[in-house]
Amino acid sequence: MNIQTLIPDNYSSFIASITLVVAIICLFISFSEKQKSHSTKLFSIMLVASLSLFSAHWATYFAAIFIVATAVTELEFLQNLAAIIRKDENYFNYKKEALSKTENIRRKAEEALEEEFTAESESDQTETQTTKIDLSQIQELSRASRMRLSFEVEEKALNYLEGEFGQIERGVRFRKDGKTVEFDGVITKKDGRENTVFEVKWSRNSDHTFMLVNHSLRFAQEQIERHEDITGRKPKFYLVVVTNTKTSLSSERKIRLVERAKESGVELKILSLTEIGIEVTHEIA
Repeated sequence: MNIQTLIPDNYSSFIASITLVVAIICLFISFSEKQKSHSTKLFSIMLVASLSLFSAHWATYFAAIFIVATAVTELEFLQNLAAIIRKDENYFNYKKEALSKTENIRRKAEEALEEEFTAESESDQTETQTTKIDLSQIQELSRASRMRLSFEVEEKALNYLEGEFGQIERGVRFRKDGKTVEFDGVITKKDGRENTVFEVKWSRNSDHTFMLVNHSLRFAQEQIERHEDITGRKPKFYLVVVTNTKTSLSSERKIRLVERAKESGVELKILSLTEIGIEVTHEIA
C-alpha cells in the first residue's frame, strides 16, 4: 500500500481524519460505565461530522447540521426551524408532541382519579360544601373524598387570607421559554413590585406536620427560583399550613418552623381548620 494514499489531499479531508480519530477514541471511552452517556453522544457527533467532511457535498453538510443539532439543542427549536424552511404556516397553529412514559403513566393515574372523584361527587350532589370534618374518619376516607376535602380546605384558607391581603387569584401558572411555575394563589403587582404568592398545605395527620412543612419549604425554594427566572423578580412567598386543630403543633415546633421558613425566604402561616371556618369533631383523634 502506498503511504501517500493515507495522507489527506486537502484541508477538509485532514479535518475529517482528525474528527474520525476523535470519534474512535470516544468509542473506546464509552466502554466505561461512568463515561458512557457523554462519550457515546460525542462519538455519534464526531462520526457524523467526519463522514460529512469526507463526502464534501453541501447536502451532506446540511443534513449533518440537523443530525448533530438534535444532540445539542432543544427538539422544539429544530421543529420550528424545519417548519420555517418548509414554509409550513399550519405548524405554528398547534404543536403535537409525544408523551414520555412517565407523563403517560401520570395522565392515566389522573384520569383514574378524576373518574373516581367525579363518580363520588355525582353520588353526593346534595352536599355541595363541607362545613364539618370528623377527624376520626379522615384516614378511612377514599382518595377522591380526601381530594375533595383538600380542595375545600384550600378554598377556605384562601378566603380567610383575603381578609388580610385582599383579592387572591386562584390556580395561577407563570410560563416563559418552556419554563413554568404554578401557585395556589397569587396577588399580581402591576407597578413593578414583587408578586405575592400562596401555597396551601393541609396536614391531615398531626404526626406528619413537621415533615410536611420541611418538604414544602424545600419545594418553595424551587418555586421561588423558577418565578424569578420567568418574571425577573423574586415573589413574596407565603406557605400556608392548615392543621386539624390549634394544638396539632406545639408552640416550640411552630417557632422552629417559622424560623426555618424565614431562612428559606418564606413566610409561614399556620392556621387551624376552625380558624378558616370548618367545624371539626373528635379533636383528640
